[in-house]
Amino acid sequence: MASVLLCLTIAGPLAGSAEEQAALPVVADVDFQDLGRQCRRLLDDMDALKAPLAADKARALQALLKGGRDPETAAREIQKLLDPLCLVAVSINPESRVKAARGPGRAELVCNQENVVLVKIHNEAGVTHALKVGSSGAGSPDEGWLKARVHAGPRDAGGLSGQKVEYVLLRLSAREAGKREATLKFDVGQGTQDLGFRAEVPILFRVRPR
Repeated sequence: MASVLLCLTIAGPLAGSAEEQAALPVVADVDFQDLGRQCRRLLDDMDALKAPLAADKARALQALLKGGRDPETAAREIQKLLDPLCLVAVSINPESRVKAARGPGRAELVCNQENVVLVKIHNEAGVTHALKVGSSGAGSPDEGWLKARVHAGPRDAGGLSGQKVEYVLLRLSAREAGKREATLKFDVGQGTQDLGFRAEVPILFRVRPR
């Protein structure tokens, strides 16, 4: 994994792009206080990785986190703000079965630098196992052109929070420039034992030279 971090502003989909993805569903009955704590940590982690939100998005999120409106409405507005930035959406059903889908966020990387992207987790099972990710590009998992790992901040206990909605950071490092496809493989701790506990999503990346 490259040790140099890319100063990357996480961006939404290209307007009018043929690759633009459908909006992610907004999850109801999300605890605003828990989501707010998560988002504050998310902003801190993004700043530490030198991959901050765009200034206008950061200001809008900070305004929502201050409260002053109905908590359920605020939780929905936070999702509407962050969802367009997500490269992938991972859902975990009440039986802990995992699905992954392409999100609306841009699949754009810079070669030979670490890139930071956002992933939305809809966790109906309250799972607290660590979310794991692997990739297969030109070869076997984690041996092709793309390396992937879930970011764990200094205050993380190594697993998901168990809350209904959670946003996590994915750290990607590309070794080759150009248009490249990779399959990201997610699991919640039991992926090698049962296919239902893991999910795959193919993504076509545009990788710019450094």
